[in-house]
Amino acid sequence: MAVEGQVEVEGRDERQQQLWRRARALATCAAALTLILGLAVLVGWAADSRVLTQVRPGFPAMVPMTALGLMFTALAELALGTERPGWRRAGSLLGLAVALQAGLVLATYVWSTVAAPGLLRELGGRTSPQTATGLLLLGLALALRDATGRGSRVFQALALSALGVSFTLLLAYTFQERRFYEFDAYGTGIAVHSAVGLMLLAVGAVLLRPERGFVSVVLRAGAGGMMARRLLPALLLPVLGVLLVDRAIRQEALDPRLAWSLLEVAQTVVLAFVVWRAAARLNTLQVEQQRSEARSEDDARTQRRLAQENARLHARAEEASQAREDALAVVSHDLKNPLTTVRLGTQLLARRLQATPGAQGLQQQVDSIDRAARCMQDLIHQLLDAARLDAGRELVMDRMPEPLEALTREALESVASLATEKNLRLEHTVAGELRVFCDRPRILQVLANLLGNAVKFTPRGGTVTVSATRAGDSVRVSVRDTGPGIPQADQAHLFKRHWQARDTAEQGSGLGLYIACGIVTAHGGQLAVASDEGAGTTFTFTLPLPPGDFPCLLYPSDAADEARSV
Repeated sequence: MAVEGQVEVEGRDERQQQLWRRARALATCAAALTLILGLAVLVGWAADSRVLTQVRPGFPAMVPMTALGLMFTALAELALGTERPGWRRAGSLLGLAVALQAGLVLATYVWSTVAAPGLLRELGGRTSPQTATGLLLLGLALALRDATGRGSRVFQALALSALGVSFTLLLAYTFQERRFYEFDAYGTGIAVHSAVGLMLLAVGAVLLRPERGFVSVVLRAGAGGMMARRLLPALLLPVLGVLLVDRAIRQEALDPRLAWSLLEVAQTVVLAFVVWRAAARLNTLQVEQQRSEARSEDDARTQRRLAQENARLHARAEEASQAREDALAVVSHDLKNPLTTVRLGTQLLARRLQATPGAQGLQQQVDSIDRAARCMQDLIHQLLDAARLDAGRELVMDRMPEPLEALTREALESVASLATEKNLRLEHTVAGELRVFCDRPRILQVLANLLGNAVKFTPRGGTVTVSATRAGDSVRVSVRDTGPGIPQADQAHLFKRHWQARDTAEQGSGLGLYIACGIVTAHGGQLAVASDEGAGTTFTFTLPLPPGDFPCLLYPSDAADEARSV
C-alpha cells in the first residue's frame, strides 16, 4: 500500500513537470511565430507589399521599427526560455533594451504633442503609442523574468498587463472600434498584425514561468488546476457570440432582439455543459481521493497492527532470552558443585594411586575422568558467557597490568603436550618488556582457544607461532599456523555463535571464537582473521597498554579507578 502511494505521488509530480514543459514549449512557439511575423513585414517593406505591411486597405501599416521591436522581444523570450545562464542574462538585457526603446518612443509622442505640436507629422515612421505601450510592458517583464520575491510578482503583473492590452486591441479590430487601434491626430495607429504579435509575445511571457503566479494555478496538476483549464475556454464564448451577433446585425441578417435572445440561450446552454463536465470530473476526483484516504487508513491500521505484533514478539523474545539465561544459571549452579566434587575426588585418587604399585592402568582412568569433568566445567562457562553476549551485555572484566610474555608462555604450555603428540613446532616471539592491561584469566582463555584450534588443525610437522608487536597505544597479538587455511566464504562466519565449517562440525561446540571475540571486544580491542587456503591462518587481536605506559592517554574509567585507589 505504501509503495502504491509513493508511485501515485511520483506520477502526480511527473504530470506537473509535463504541464510545465508544455507551457515553456508553447512560449517558445509563440516567440518563434512572432519572429517569423516580423521578418515577413520587413520583407514586405523591401518588396513594397501592402498585404504584408498593411494586411487590408484602410488598416494602419506595421512600420519597420515596430517589426524590429517585435523581433527583438521574440529573441529575448527565446533566450529566456533556455536553461543556459548566459543566454538568460542576455535575454534579460535585450528585454530591458526593448523597454528603453519603447519608452523613448512614448516620450517623443508626449514631447511632440505638448512641446511642438507641429512636428508630429514630421516624425513619421515611428511605432504607434499602442504598440510602444505593449513593448514597454513586455520589455520590463522580460527584464524581471528571473527576479525573486516581489520582483517575480511584478514580472507576472507586467506580463498580464501586456496580455490585457493586446487582447483589448484585438477586440477593437474585431468590432471595428477605430478609437482603440488608431491614433486620432493623423490616422496612424497599431496594425492588426502588430496586435497579433503583441498577443503572441504576451502569452509567451506569461508562460515563461509556469511554476509561479497566475499560470501556476491554472497549470496545477490538482483538481483546481484541472477545473481552471476546463473553464478557461468558456471565457471565449461571450466574445465569439457577441462577434457573430454583431456581424449578423450589421448585415441585417437577424432582428437585434432575436439575435441577442439566441446568444443568451446559447451561452447559457454551453456554460451549463461546461459546468456539468467540470463538476463530473471533480466528483470523480473526489471518489479517487476517498479511495486513496481509505487505503491510507488501511495502511495505518496495518502498520499499527504490525507494530503491536512486533512489540509483542520482542517482549516474548526478551522473556525467552531471560528464561534461557535463568535456566543456564540454575543448571550451571547445580552442575558446578557435583563437577567440583568429582574433580576433587579424581585429584585425591590420583595422589593415592601414585603411591600404589601396579596402579598405572587405574591412574589413566582417573585422569580421563578428571579431563572429562574439566571439559564439562569449561563448556558450562562458555554457555554462560554466550548467553550474556546474546543478551547484549558485555562480559565482566577485572583488568590489571600483566606481562604479555608470561601470558603467552602459559598459554603455550597448555597445548604443549598435544603439540608434542603431533610433532608440531611451537615458536614464541614476544618481547619481555611488553605489558597489557587485561583480565588475565580471560586473555588466557582467548589464547588457549586460538592455540588449541591452531594445534588441532595444523598437520603433523607444522609450526604454530605466537608473536606480539606494539601499535600506538595498543599491542597486537598474533597466532599463526601452517595449517590448510580457511576458505574465504567461511571467514565471514567464524565469529558467529555455534557456527562451524562442515568438515569440522563435530570437533567442538562452536562457541570458542564467539566468546573470544566478545572478550577482546570487552577489552576495547578487535579480533580478526587472515587466511589463504593452503597457506595457513593468522588470528590477530589487540589489547590496550597499561595506563602507566602512556600517561597522556589515560582512559576516564581507569583514571577514576586510580583516584579511588589513591
